[in-house]
Amino acid sequence: MSYKSYILKIKEVEVPICIKNYKSAKTMKIFFKEEGIVLTKPFYVPKREVDFFLQTKEEKIYEKYKNLAELKRQKEERWETGKTILYQGEEYQIEKCYHKEDCIRIRMEKEQKRFYLFLPEQIQKEEEQEWIEKAVKKLLKNNTESMLKEKLPFWSKKMNIPYQSVKVRDAKTRYGSCLPKTKELHFTSRLIMLKEEAVDAIVVHELCHIVYPNHQKEFYTFVEKYIPNYKEIDSYLKQIEKTKKLEI
Repeated sequence: MSYKSYILKIKEVEVPICIKNYKSAKTMKIFFKEEGIVLTKPFYVPKREVDFFLQTKEEKIYEKYKNLAELKRQKEERWETGKTILYQGEEYQIEKCYHKEDCIRIRMEKEQKRFYLFLPEQIQKEEEQEWIEKAVKKLLKNNTESMLKEKLPFWSKKMNIPYQSVKVRDAKTRYGSCLPKTKELHFTSRLIMLKEEAVDAIVVHELCHIVYPNHQKEFYTFVEKYIPNYKEIDSYLKQIEKTKKLEI
């Protein structure tokens, strides 16, 4: 595989496109990724065909590029003072401060609902976001693991459903999953961002999958035996997904 940069001028903007050549490619395709726009093509396709192909997709490329640029802008502003982060189901206002230490420190004030980020004075602006995201993700993972160490044994004993192992990862699209045969449970490290009753419902949901691998009627009856307001919590979780409040 080889690649090169390409600039496509559309209206008032110059759109950077990464062109990647693949021996196995049979046609040209465009992918719109968070990090940018990528065109894949076979090695033998000449530049004039690439130019023509991109011209036929100009309108779509323009709209997607504008959307990606806006998402990038929002992400860069994500950790500015005054923005918020969800923690245990409540909105905490972010306060970004600077100190003389060569590390990031995070302090939460539960009563004031403040999420303080202490950054090194000498940190470069372009490095801030990466440093903050690493520190926040580590905090969420540690706190989620601590929370699950209490909740999983409690619910496992109450439901009489043993499990073998637990893994916590920075999953963005799933709250949890279960491998019934091995009794292995997976959870997103962002569980700590949800209100406690929602975490209980997710834990119960995954433990129930050890007994009922699929989402049949008996499965939901079993879940609601322990979480009577499961449907209400499920609506809350879908709303959280829709509003993207767990994104970092």
